Amino acid sequence: MFKKLKSIKLSRLQFDDGDKFDTTQKQNIILSQLSLLVIVVTTIHLIDDTIELRGGSENFIWLTILEVLMIFVSLLTYILNENRYHKVAKHVFLFTFNILLFLLNTVAPKESGSFFFFFPLMAATFIFYGYSDELKRYFYLGFSATLLIVLTVFNFNIFGITVVMDAEYDFFTNLVSSLILMAMTISLLITLNKRAENHLLDNQIAMEKLVGDINDKNEHLEKVNTELDRFVYSVSHDLRAPLMSILGLINLSNMEKSVDKHKSYLSMMKEMVNKLDNFIHEVIDYTKNMKSEIIKKEIDIENIIQEVINDLKFMNGWDRIKFNTTVKLDEPFIADLSRVNTILNNLITNSVKYHNGHEPKPYVNIEVQSKDNIRTIIISDNGLGIAKKYHSQVFDMFFRGTELSVGSGLGLYIVKEMVSKLDGTISLESSLTEGTKFTITF
Repeated sequence: MFKKLKSIKLSRLQFDDGDKFDTTQKQNIILSQLSLLVIVVTTIHLIDDTIELRGGSENFIWLTILEVLMIFVSLLTYILNENRYHKVAKHVFLFTFNILLFLLNTVAPKESGSFFFFFPLMAATFIFYGYSDELKRYFYLGFSATLLIVLTVFNFNIFGITVVMDAEYDFFTNLVSSLILMAMTISLLITLNKRAENHLLDNQIAMEKLVGDINDKNEHLEKVNTELDRFVYSVSHDLRAPLMSILGLINLSNMEKSVDKHKSYLSMMKEMVNKLDNFIHEVIDYTKNMKSEIIKKEIDIENIIQEVINDLKFMNGWDRIKFNTTVKLDEPFIADLSRVNTILNNLITNSVKYHNGHEPKPYVNIEVQSKDNIRTIIISDNGLGIAKKYHSQVFDMFFRGTELSVGSGLGLYIVKEMVSKLDGTISLESSLTEGTKFTITF
């Protein structure tokens, strides 16, 4: 019978994993489940007493009537509770069952142990009414205790009859039935409490994850705000400096009549304009990387490298440098074309810009691999190199390592941000006069 009772899905008030658990909801679930348990237990007793009645024990008619009423009250309680009349259902169950149990015990002999059923009823009272309903709890506990005392102390018999029963058999069955009801009620409460604890634990884990996400976003926002402040300041400075230089050269040219001087000034203006144009392109690259989505597709990496190299042919010293390209692909090179192009352009441009003019055989090596869904790009040169004390700063926004740095200081920062956007890593190996090596993996 225990297995049968445990297997019953007792109430549609049971919660899904995402529902909120609280004390009132657990009380409502247990009320519906207990109502059905009582129906099962009382039906078993009703069948047993009906058999006795048919065997000629006429007084058993009173027991069967009371048991039918108990089944009816349990069913009514279940219906009311399932239709969300929870308060009414509790009163109907507790008040009516106290009365029915009292009447049952007036016709059944004390030796039958029918009074045992008051104990699971009192346990249910404790569960149905918490600290917020102490008055109702004490009322029903007092009501049950009073009826039990009356039955124990006085020979109270409303109907004036006493059913003749097999005292030993009925004492055992009533004791076992009441213990079953008590055990199942407590078991239901423990099960619901366990589910509530698991739900609270899930909520705590979700809350901790949410807090972690919020902290990560706050850190990201702080970083963005700091970079934005620096960005606005540096951009305004780097935009204004070339413009002021151009204005100065225009003023000088207005005061000069020499054609050669004018040509010299125009050449310097062109240099300032190119510098300004490069800076604007870097700002555009930075903005695009921040806002644009990653679009992965198969790309011809060898052709992209060659295009980047050819685009740099007007840079000073380009014709002296030997470019060595090695591409080993065990699988198609899948990546974001725009970002890969910008990364290659910035790194190869730096290798050309900062090549060693005293080196008789300057070179730039570009190695690309794609294997096991991992892409690796290695760009190395034998140029001027970067002092080790600057390695931790080279990827910072607007960082310039030496006085020879003629760029905006955005190039390597943009490279790092783009690699990060690709969920990759970038590392640096370099020493002064010994060249530089960047390794990118994503």
